[in-house]
Amino acid sequence: MDSLIIISIILSRSFLSIALINGIISDKLSSTKLSIWYTAYIGFILGIEVMILFSIYILESESTQQLYPFYVGGEFFVVINLFLSELKSTKKWQVITGIIACCFFIEAYVLWLTNNDASTGYGKIISHLTIICFAAYLLIKNINELKNNGPSTIVHAFLFLYYSVSLFLFMVMNQLTDQNIFIWVINNILSTVLYGSFVYTFYSQIQWSSKSNI
Repeated sequence: MDSLIIISIILSRSFLSIALINGIISDKLSSTKLSIWYTAYIGFILGIEVMILFSIYILESESTQQLYPFYVGGEFFVVINLFLSELKSTKKWQVITGIIACCFFIEAYVLWLTNNDASTGYGKIISHLTIICFAAYLLIKNINELKNNGPSTIVHAFLFLYYSVSLFLFMVMNQLTDQNIFIWVINNILSTVLYGSFVYTFYSQIQWSSKSNI
């Protein structure tokens, strides 16, 4: 099982890195607001992963709970703004998203200070439920885009799948203590598929843009 989780981690981080490189180096993607948010999401996740590794192997920290408030607040802010960009919402909704993200950060930070466990609050559950609802709405709204192989719809579908299963695994983890490693393997496999969908979407958007200019 240890080798399986190591392989799943390597696959997940590899696809995450490849997706970020694709998002950064492509000129056709850097001018698209939605693609900028895609890249911001991937960059944020990779940044958190690097900070976790730095805390464990460089600082030799026994816990990475101090990073959780940044993760839960930042993840919510970036993903919801990704959806808002697709919906072409006003800046008012971005401000509201920022306020809610700050609330998630504060809750997790207080829990970390008081209980040394920042993950026991409701922030992640509410965050994931909101992301799932937004992803489901966009999937329904853009259902016709699937027939035309619209690139952004693929990411929305896998965001919906990833956060739905991730929320379920998070809620049952405490009841399945002996199988937590297996849960993390599933989570890493799902994240690999999600990051792979970003790689595919970046490539598809380039092709999509090229066809639009013909």
